[in-house]
Amino acid sequence: MTENRFFSGKPTPIGEILAEYLKKAGIAPQISAYSSLRHFGEWFPEIAAVAAPVRFSHGTLYLRVEDPLYTAQVKARVSAIREKFREAGLAVERVKIQCQ
Repeated sequence: MTENRFFSGKPTPIGEILAEYLKKAGIAPQISAYSSLRHFGEWFPEIAAVAAPVRFSHGTLYLRVEDPLYTAQVKARVSAIREKFREAGLAVERVKIQCQ
């Protein structure tokens, strides 16, 4: 025999349920970091052709620069990069530039 249950009140949107689950599981910061890294090209189109984020770990954003000649150009944008990521909710303390 199947029992039907009805819940009073307003249903909870799936997005809220998922956000709460991710927060409880402790993986919300990693997902937020990944999401922010995906926007790098939109936020910094002037250097996106020569630099790309590789990863974010322990407050450090790692950027890969295709050619060492562009390192100075990327370094000049480090403060803007840190500020934009902070606005997006990602606490970037340091930016490390890696040449490939």
